[in-house]
Amino acid sequence: MADEVDASFVLPGEPAANVAAWRATPPPFLDEYKRVDESYESLVYESNVTSTFMKVALFGMGKTLYRLTFTFRPADGATRVAVLGQAPQDARAAMEHWAAATPDDCVG
Repeated sequence: MADEVDASFVLPGEPAANVAAWRATPPPFLDEYKRVDESYESLVYESNVTSTFMKVALFGMGKTLYRLTFTFRPADGATRVAVLGQAPQDARAAMEHWAAATPDDCVG
């Protein structure tokens, strides 16, 4: 599927601190997503990406939901974040840009 995401990146700091920071203020690339589940080491976000055509064609009865699961694990004094799920191209590009940003900008 073209919208599949299977990626990882490293953030400074411990996993628990990064999870807490993301709970408080998710990164901007998740603006269109809502947190729907969590555990001590993961956060799950979901976005309704149903097109207007599909809403009309299905009389509002159907939805297309994209879900992203972020898992935070220790990696030599930092945090390795693994991402699995679906996202539109613009959200994937925004996530890649954000992850490549200066590490000090990544964790609040």
